[in-house]
Amino acid sequence: MTTDSNTPQNYILYRTRALGWQAVGYVIVAMQLTAEQATGAPAGFAYTLDTAGAYPDGSLYRVPATAYALSGAATATAGTALTLDLTPDNYGPKTETLVTLSDGGAGGTFSSGTVTFGAGIKTPQAVTYTPKAAGTVTISATNNGGLTDPASLEIVVNAAAAAAAT
Repeated sequence: MTTDSNTPQNYILYRTRALGWQAVGYVIVAMQLTAEQATGAPAGFAYTLDTAGAYPDGSLYRVPATAYALSGAATATAGTALTLDLTPDNYGPKTETLVTLSDGGAGGTFSSGTVTFGAGIKTPQAVTYTPKAAGTVTISATNNGGLTDPASLEIVVNAAAAAAAT
């Protein structure tokens, strides 16, 4: 069976911004609409196709991620590891997505140069980064799943303290 834009199908209207006790993904209403009717949702809401009718009114739709954040300390010491966190903005991407980290050739080391966001999973991922030398290092992240990449993270790296003479 094929459908066209005039064939009513199951859609849901859900929140894209939390309001009070209604979280992002809260289903306001499930309804039958044509594709043309399921456009122009008010600000803070979105329509999505729910062919299986899996999301009744009041349920929680697991909104797929469209972006992710990169965070960590703004300062570090050469030779000392710091933790970097990568966090999807919603329930992970629609498909498993590989994120690759870079320090722009500064020579530092990552505990893992890549992290994986599981499909539909809202789990932050952490890696450690050990800067090699004093200076400013720019950490960037790119992905293979179509998510919007975060802004680069600049870290000011201080020289390691000199060992005390005995």
